Amino acid sequence: MMLVRTLSIAAAALVALVLVASANSLRFGRRVAREARGMWASPTEPHAIDRERLGELPPPVRRYLARAVGARTVGARTVRLRHGGTFRPKLDGAWLPIRGEEYFAADPPGFVWWGRARIAPGVWVEARDRSVGGVGNMLVSVESTFTLADGKGPGMDQGALLRLLAEMPWIPTALFDDRYVTWTPLDEGRAGAKLRVSGREVAGVFGFGADGLITAFTADRHRDLGAGKSVLTPWSGRYEDYREIDGMLLPHSVVVSWNLDGQDTPYARLSVERLEFDASAPF
Repeated sequence: MMLVRTLSIAAAALVALVLVASANSLRFGRRVAREARGMWASPTEPHAIDRERLGELPPPVRRYLARAVGARTVGARTVRLRHGGTFRPKLDGAWLPIRGEEYFAADPPGFVWWGRARIAPGVWVEARDRSVGGVGNMLVSVESTFTLADGKGPGMDQGALLRLLAEMPWIPTALFDDRYVTWTPLDEGRAGAKLRVSGREVAGVFGFGADGLITAFTADRHRDLGAGKSVLTPWSGRYEDYREIDGMLLPHSVVVSWNLDGQDTPYARLSVERLEFDASAPF
């Protein structure tokens, strides 16, 4: 009888934990949607694309924007996308399947991302990353219940803003907007880009392929070492599988890496499954 009673208590506790985790997951998702709606709340008009500026831009940027933006005359105000892929929390660890949603705003530039990776049967890690008003924050929890990290501060601001700049090929009309993005010529295949939002500034280098499209991004980004410590580390993204959506060419495959000891070490491989411009609400 004692064994039966113990098993019954354990089963009830497990059911309760599952119910709590499910309820917290719904709350986590609602929080992300609320943050995305808040980011999109500014009643901005579509930014007109000034094609006369093309002549002032570095040659590879000029070729890229002419191809990627197509015939559009105004910039996209928002983007929402869903992705799949694989991710590894540790650079020498196993690859885990991951699914995510991401929301972008063009004026001012910002993003909110929500991802979930299953680490064991019935156990998942959930994360929300964002850069809104130039301020970054990374929130990570197990089963939407137990907080593992709530990263804030200058290093997080810099890292999130760099992520935003690197992901602007998903909203390429924003790269025309010199209120936020400025370009520096380097050579025929590369150009430097600076992103400024609310007094914060980051910079990186975009690489362009023979077809004129962006193939790479590199920058020094703060890498979290734990215990509130971070270190500037070479960081990069690779872009492939361009497809046309609403007249614009957008990458549908991205690989993200840290460069350690001169070696690119990937930690995220993402594939876009759905992307929409000028959405007014989250998924």
